[in-house]
Amino acid sequence: MVSTVKDKARRAGGKKRRWLGDSAVASISGALLWASFPDVGLWFLSFVALALVFSRLENATSGRALLIGTFFGAAFWLPHITWVLPATGGWLPWVALATTQIIAYALWAFFASRIRFLPFGKTLLGQVLGVASVWVGVEQLRSSWPWSGFPWGNLAYPQVDSPLVTFAPLGGEVLVSFTVVAVAVLLRRGFALAPQYHGVLVRLWACGAVVTVFVVASTMSLPKLPESGTLGVGVVQGNIELPGAATYSIEGKVTANHVSEHRQFGEQGSGLDLIIWGENSLDRDPRVNAVVREQVSATVDAVGVPTLVGLPEYRDDQRWNWIGMWYPHTGLSDVLYGKQIPVPFGEYIPWRGLVSALATEAAQISVDLVAVDNPAYLEARLNDGRVVPMSVGICFEVAYETLLAEGVRQGGQILVIPTNNYHFARTAEPAQQAQMLRFRAAAFSRAAIQASTTGESMLIRPDGSIQSVSGRMTAAHLQGILPLRTSMTPVTKYATYWHLGALVVGGIYAVSGLVFSLYGKRLRGAGGPRAAKRAAR
Repeated sequence: MVSTVKDKARRAGGKKRRWLGDSAVASISGALLWASFPDVGLWFLSFVALALVFSRLENATSGRALLIGTFFGAAFWLPHITWVLPATGGWLPWVALATTQIIAYALWAFFASRIRFLPFGKTLLGQVLGVASVWVGVEQLRSSWPWSGFPWGNLAYPQVDSPLVTFAPLGGEVLVSFTVVAVAVLLRRGFALAPQYHGVLVRLWACGAVVTVFVVASTMSLPKLPESGTLGVGVVQGNIELPGAATYSIEGKVTANHVSEHRQFGEQGSGLDLIIWGENSLDRDPRVNAVVREQVSATVDAVGVPTLVGLPEYRDDQRWNWIGMWYPHTGLSDVLYGKQIPVPFGEYIPWRGLVSALATEAAQISVDLVAVDNPAYLEARLNDGRVVPMSVGICFEVAYETLLAEGVRQGGQILVIPTNNYHFARTAEPAQQAQMLRFRAAAFSRAAIQASTTGESMLIRPDGSIQSVSGRMTAAHLQGILPLRTSMTPVTKYATYWHLGALVVGGIYAVSGLVFSLYGKRLRGAGGPRAAKRAAR
């Protein structure tokens, strides 16, 4: 009797230690994954983070797996999106958004822990394919649902600074994220201490596969040379004094900031082909506001360079977010691009009645942004007679790979993302957003431009490397010569299929793992340990 009590106490103590160990390792893993993104930016930590968390998942029960995923997700997402705090002015939207993403990580951890119940689920190849497929499936699911999803923090983005970026033109963010998880699983198997993984041959296969992946990636190169000439481009970052809402309330103030910076191009005699301003760099619609229209007309006419500007439109209790070309002596073009994917809770409020009661800051968005059904494409007529096709998006739209791929397929020879980052002050958000655009540049083999009202603005080469970058919350201007390219990468043509394939294959693995684990549980109840052992093989 005494022995039985002691055994129970020993088992309870062991279980508690396992749960504490799982929580600690998962939290460390999440912190390491956070450090692989800007502003820290140590891309190789992604592999360490995932290898560590997988080491706790491979034999975890359902409950432990959910716990591990929750701690892993919380340690990553809460610091990764701290920019929600200054953007909304309250902690509730930050916690709510982080919670949705933490749930996604918990689901991945749960389904990844079920992979071992599949036939060959404990083999090296079975684990690599299963765990990585479930990851990209969950990643694409949370990137598209609910509403327009939240495609932030995808594993692929930090790899724009690693050799794995050369896989981006083949399969975009799906292939690169898959590869990151696959490498992490291989590292775990190559350096595992658990007795069942002591086989020298398996270790050699795992380590050899990791080396092979990086050798292959390193031998591939990304093109940077022009295929359709070059573009002399300038970026105007006028800056918006905080609080931004107060600055925007002054008619013509934000526009004047950009006018002041724009005029420096004229004084320098830069010989540019195109100048780009940020999202909502015009604080009023110049089609109905004479003050802003006269400011921009005088400046663009004086400098003499076609200029892409961002403008708002308010009409009948609705608003739109546009960008368009402003030409010297003729003014704003009739052809505009309107934002297709408004940010839920940032630019429009789903379930407004409920949300208004819970979060007064969110409720301050009194007029919802209307989505525009138009292709992600604009053309710029240059002074030398050329017409330059551009694949365009506005601000957060850079996070949607298929959107920019559409613009490139229509003929876009360069990527252009005007954005307005004043809401995020000096946080890492602008750098995270620019990292996405860098990845898109490498994936589509296009030079790219992020034009921010407050920074970071950036000129990006077609291989994803940075040509020049501005500071944050400051007035600045950039200029440089970027190549124009016309060839189509595989992911440009097939991005939609990659995303759909990730959802389907990840879903198949997740459901199959769950079914086989439940079947094994049934056998354990019906046939004892021997039957359970056979089911788990």
